[in-house]
Amino acid sequence: VAGAVGFAALILAALVLARTFAHQGSRRLAWWSRVTGVAFAAGFVGVASGSGSPGVVLAFTAAVVASWAWLAGVAVHLYRRTGSEA
Repeated sequence: VAGAVGFAALILAALVLARTFAHQGSRRLAWWSRVTGVAFAAGFVGVASGSGSPGVVLAFTAAVVASWAWLAGVAVHLYRRTGSEA
């Protein structure tokens, strides 16, 4: 159950940040956030369905790696933005 809550929070965060970035004019980050949220949701649904097929597991693994890359990219973006405002 805790894993499902954490995964849902990650998906929601990606989609909320996509909207935030779109309003700020950061279209690339908005697009990247949407794609990451949807891809991670699809990967999670595939694994949560109980399928242990190699394709589903590989897709979920790719979604996890993409999510970590997205998280790092957002952190770098926010770090740079905060540094320029100080």
